[in-house]
Amino acid sequence: MKIYKYFKISLLISVLAIGFGACTSSDSNASKNVELRMPAINNQAGVLAKFFDKSGDYINSPQSPFLIIADEVMELKENYLLLDIRYHEDYVAGHVEGAINIDRENIISFLNSYNSFQYDKIIVIDNTGQGATYVTSILRAIGYGNAFAMKFGMTAWNPKFESNWTQKVGDRAKSLITKEETPKGPKVGCPSIITNGNSISEILMIRAQKEIDINYSITISNLEKSLNDYYIINYWPKAKYDEAHLKGAIWYQPKKSMNIHQDLCTLPTDKKILVYCYTGQNSSAVVAYLRILGYDAYNLRFGTNSFMHKDAIANGWSGFIAKERVNNFPFILGPKPSKEKEAKANKVNNPNLNFKHRKVIQPNPDEVCD
Repeated sequence: MKIYKYFKISLLISVLAIGFGACTSSDSNASKNVELRMPAINNQAGVLAKFFDKSGDYINSPQSPFLIIADEVMELKENYLLLDIRYHEDYVAGHVEGAINIDRENIISFLNSYNSFQYDKIIVIDNTGQGATYVTSILRAIGYGNAFAMKFGMTAWNPKFESNWTQKVGDRAKSLITKEETPKGPKVGCPSIITNGNSISEILMIRAQKEIDINYSITISNLEKSLNDYYIINYWPKAKYDEAHLKGAIWYQPKKSMNIHQDLCTLPTDKKILVYCYTGQNSSAVVAYLRILGYDAYNLRFGTNSFMHKDAIANGWSGFIAKERVNNFPFILGPKPSKEKEAKANKVNNPNLNFKHRKVIQPNPDEVCD
């Protein structure tokens, strides 16, 4: 696993001992209480952005957003740690064999206490791929360099789950499509975030834990009602942007622009930011990264497929077609990772995961991500 080398403040005990020895009185047994103050890290968002830049710039990596196809999960699932972050009701109704059902808010503490290094990869699974990509991006940010999201989530696993996608695509907002280009905003400072972290690793962990379970996604119907409230980012190739995009959308180059030396500083710190891509998966990863940095960022659910699905298919813009995306892999029913045998991934140190969604009224699917 690739683990970032976090900055740490070390104390040179031998040097301090010499210094204090020279200042003591003639009484060699005398002792003094010494208060050591850790320097505060100011401009925490800027420090984090620079840290990401120097530590692999994961969000702009050619491999970002770190997706894995269902075929590979099916073939090698015994070697992977499978984490299913869906509502418990959904998990019980069908899941990948060996997958552990865990709430998003608990996933970081779970991994920190669990020997995840024994697995080749950590696979995050949800219904559509969007929430899993968001969580994966946060895990990558705090050092879990072998975390991946299963592309298209359980939708890609079996036809039973394909309605998670097929019932959400459409063409209802074609009136919002334009070719008119909107320029980027001026460069401004980074957002203001304040934590009690004394090191970059502590700040990252605090920010990650704060944002891991946020409702970061909105629907096209909600966007129609408040289009002008958002700084809209179009996150796909420029040639496609020139053909068609949402009104007011501003083009940002995928896998390059979200860097402190590129266009990151053109994002507003006093306005909501909406990022959209073709399927909502790449943009979910970007939104997670931006939220860690303190931006008020959101993802457009299902991306282009939510408002110009037919055109996306016609233009080859990753239009969702069930027969091309959905496999027919077996799944397990019930509340445990495996129906017939204890899978390798079921060796959980802390079985009390306290599912907050175990007894809930299902929310409006248009208002909740995944």
